[in-house]
Amino acid sequence: MPDFSLELPVDFADYEWEVEAKGWFSQARINVSGKRYPLNFYDPARLAQAINDELERGRVFFEPNLVIVQSITRANMEQAVALLMESGELINMVEE
Repeated sequence: MPDFSLELPVDFADYEWEVEAKGWFSQARINVSGKRYPLNFYDPARLAQAINDELERGRVFFEPNLVIVQSITRANMEQAVALLMESGELINMVEE
């Protein structure tokens, strides 16, 4: 398995509580062997809301590199990235 890291904004700890409350975060990146992949994290409730909002507007919902976690915390995002790497799902992601 190649080396990887989850990149979050330097000041993420200052507003992690706010991100968790919103249930959505798109400023994370996974760095693998010098390649960067943007990640779009949602919790299940926020995802359902986002999907419904788009459908009610007559649109479709689409997010590249969508990752669903129970809640948007550093620990959950780190665990999700580790699971993505272990499962080989990186090949399905869109590079930056």
